[in-house]
Amino acid sequence: MYLESLAIKREVGDRVGEAASLNNLGLIAGTRGDLAEAERLHRESLGISREVGDRRGEADSLNNLGNIARTRGDLAEAERLHRESLVIKREVGDRGGEAASLNNLGLIAGTRGDLAEAERLQRESLVIKREVGDRRGEAAALNNLGNIARTRGDLAEAERLHRESPGVKREVGDR
Repeated sequence: MYLESLAIKREVGDRVGEAASLNNLGLIAGTRGDLAEAERLHRESLGISREVGDRRGEADSLNNLGNIARTRGDLAEAERLHRESLVIKREVGDRGGEAASLNNLGLIAGTRGDLAEAERLQRESLVIKREVGDRRGEAAALNNLGNIARTRGDLAEAERLHRESPGVKREVGDR
């Protein structure tokens, strides 16, 4: 469907739509494990978004490229891309996207072993997710905070957070 959409967007000259279709195709390639193709598609999307001045599309592509870099273990590149995405998301007022970028930066900090920074970023993400009503994102942030607490050895706090997360997931039907 996205290939069909891409062809139509190109036919009618809808560059923003073309970039969105490429981004979605990149997500599919990444899900299939084809990181090279995913990266190629996200970079093409990024180029178009920058060319036409679509800042939201640019931020989405940067975020997706950051996730690929993190998957590959290139934490420095992942952090650079997520920070660039965060700046744009704040600039355009995309609070949900801002929370996603903060979450991704928190995951990177946790992978590096900087638990204080990971917790700070996850808590900031959680506040925004609650503010915008993103219950699935809230559950993910609670789970991430529980993982941080467990790594620190605070098992009581980890258990509290991990018990809260499924409750939120049940409320939104996320089995």
